[in-house]
Amino acid sequence: MDIQIIADTALNAGAQVLINGGETYRAEETMSFIAQALGAENISSFVTPTIVMISCTSQAGVRNTSIKRIKRRETNLNRLSLVNDFSRKISSKQLLGSEAITGIKEISESPGYSAYAVIFFAAVSAFCFSLMFKGCLKEALISFVLGAIMKSCLFFAAPLALPEFMLCILGAAITSTLSGVAVAMGLVQGFGNINIAVLMALVPGVAIVNAIRDCIAGDFMAGNARILEAFMIAAGLSIGASVGLLLFPISGGYQSALLIWEDPLPAFCLSAIAVAAFSYLFNVSKKDIPWAALIGGAGWVIYIILRNDYVSAISAYIIGAFIIGLISEIFAVALKRPATVFIIPGIIPFVPGGGMYETMLYAVLNNQKDFTSTGFATLLGAGGIALGIALASVFARLYSKIRKQYKRWFYRSSSGSS
Repeated sequence: MDIQIIADTALNAGAQVLINGGETYRAEETMSFIAQALGAENISSFVTPTIVMISCTSQAGVRNTSIKRIKRRETNLNRLSLVNDFSRKISSKQLLGSEAITGIKEISESPGYSAYAVIFFAAVSAFCFSLMFKGCLKEALISFVLGAIMKSCLFFAAPLALPEFMLCILGAAITSTLSGVAVAMGLVQGFGNINIAVLMALVPGVAIVNAIRDCIAGDFMAGNARILEAFMIAAGLSIGASVGLLLFPISGGYQSALLIWEDPLPAFCLSAIAVAAFSYLFNVSKKDIPWAALIGGAGWVIYIILRNDYVSAISAYIIGAFIIGLISEIFAVALKRPATVFIIPGIIPFVPGGGMYETMLYAVLNNQKDFTSTGFATLLGAGGIALGIALASVFARLYSKIRKQYKRWFYRSSSGSS
């Protein structure tokens, strides 16, 4: 195969990984793996959050270097799984020549869920999170409506090609303003629960997970860029949410809405449904959604049980995130999927969106004491999530290396004895 075609095929595969929510290190590994399987030699791949590049030579010694600028990104975890399958098929020689070229093009053009489905499941996730945070049925229903309105507005804004930071400001501003209207109309007494439930659809779960996994893979530049991205999204949510607070000032004191349903069975059901709804937002394949929901629900229940009876909140965060990460790695091997397909939706209930919101709220109210304590607790929670996922990733990588070394040793021993 022509070296230019090999390089372009590998480059486009790596670009699809990066565009659709994959880690930077995964994009590099995918490009190198595909190029090698197609017959290229002396392969070097380099990826940043905005650039993919590969350099390789043909068996005749002809070198090719290709680079592609990534100008847009989205979260389509089904395409990420399809690229993973594509890479496996090339390795096993199931795809050859022109089939490899058309295969990656078909992946890039594969449709996600319809706008109506995404809007509906954004509303479902807001409904579930409202109940998870001990809101009443009226608050949950209003969260459902506002979740649908917020997501619809973001779809209408899509042709403007706004940066994600601006979209977060817009979504949070719409949510906080409409929740303020609901309070002013006397539909509910406070807007804390509603705002937190709806804004969970905008929390930087993808950026947090990918930042951790890139750092564990040794790609600290990409990991730091992802961490900065997560902070920018959080800042955008804070700025947008402050719009509603300024338009509808709080009269009297504010009572924290950071409460959670502690009965394990309802908590499992609500968190599993919320994770399933988020899986639609992230375009997870329908056959993988039940597994993601099971993983997310199990991790959340373990967190609740540990936090209430055995360990501190931060320790429960670490253990819960570790369980989600570890089970996701196991399912990834069993189902031949990237672990991210299960980790990203599964970890969403843990992301401290409520803490970010209330930290900003106390800043607007000039309540320095609660601003400091809530902000510190939010950072600890985020750190606990990061540590738990990191430990699971390290454990999985260590197991994979030991397994490969054992296979090599066993193969050499068998060859020597024969």
